[in-house]
Amino acid sequence: MEEIRFFHVADLHLDSPFKGLKHMPDEVFERIQNSTFASFEKVVSEAIAGQIDFMIISGDLFDEEDRSIQAQARLLKQFNLLHTYGIPVYVVHGNHDHLGSHRLELDMPDNIHIFKDVTEVKQLITKKGAVVDIAGFSYGTRHVKERRISEYPKRTEDHYMIGILHGSEGSMKSLHETYAPFTVEELLEKKYHYWALGHIHDRRILHEEPFIVYPGNIQGRHRKESGAKGCYEVVLKEHHTSLTFIPTHDVRWETCSISLEGTERFGEVFQRIQQELDGLTEDVLVDIVLTGTGALSKEMKVKLDNGDLLEALQADYDRNGDLRWIHTLRRAKDEGDRDPEQDPFLGEVIETLEGMNGAEWEEALADLYEHPSIYRFLDPLDEGDKRSLIEETEQLLSYKG
Repeated sequence: MEEIRFFHVADLHLDSPFKGLKHMPDEVFERIQNSTFASFEKVVSEAIAGQIDFMIISGDLFDEEDRSIQAQARLLKQFNLLHTYGIPVYVVHGNHDHLGSHRLELDMPDNIHIFKDVTEVKQLITKKGAVVDIAGFSYGTRHVKERRISEYPKRTEDHYMIGILHGSEGSMKSLHETYAPFTVEELLEKKYHYWALGHIHDRRILHEEPFIVYPGNIQGRHRKESGAKGCYEVVLKEHHTSLTFIPTHDVRWETCSISLEGTERFGEVFQRIQQELDGLTEDVLVDIVLTGTGALSKEMKVKLDNGDLLEALQADYDRNGDLRWIHTLRRAKDEGDRDPEQDPFLGEVIETLEGMNGAEWEEALADLYEHPSIYRFLDPLDEGDKRSLIEETEQLLSYKG
């Protein structure tokens, strides 16, 4: 069989609102708000430059059911570019952009092949004559909780067959809700050459030969989606598959740990943080954790905890034309930092928080997670979130400015 070359893309989440970042300066917020579109433009540019045979998008093109006309128009522009270069695109819609939502839609060019809400197989023949069957389905409603893998036909022909599935592998721990669950064994039974998965925003390869792959989303949207984001270029041959990760993020989220050991003056603290920022090589949104702060004076700790230092650093976000926005700045918990005998109320609060189980956290945050306008933007609380909340609570209660 002739080799085929395609892009596996997933979870574009175009038009993400980035509501938690609206406190930023307008220039920075506009850059972040545009980042998902800029990232997909990079995907398309790389696809054209690489002369791929086709592209697969494994769900969640848009972040919301009621996608805006502007977002559709920007997507349409990129699809038209791919049409100009003869690159077909095979699309399934996921839980965020399901087919059942009421919306106004722009007409897409004829190189865009959208799967219905029933599992179907679409066939293409590449310019070199390779025959490819692609199986998949789009979500008809937001919540597809049932197993759909049984609807996928087994491969019986000698040509390539690829499966597209926006869903959750059963054994994985994830921040995302479980939709269209499956197991690796169920996918392998279909005898496909490649499985193009979507829904999980981390890059994960669940199996090799045949490859079963989550490419992750193309642009991080918050601190839990840190690091390089993009898509995979896949080259399929009859008995071999190669994957190349193509980074496309417009802005990168990072968490940076900075030691303040040996610093005595506030100017030294400020300079050390700026040096770390200057060492970053991309436009970034960074969460900074300061370590080695136990020996700092009480006055300096207050400046770190009350937001004064963060505000001063954020004012200098444009570093010679590069974006260096500090999203959060906090001190790591230092031994001896807290003295419950000096502040018994603080000690009692922290002890209570540290002793809370999962159900108690859910009850405490129920109003937030059940709010009709907010819940859709929240991920389930993990242990890292709980620890951050406890440390931030401690710092706020310790501040007596």
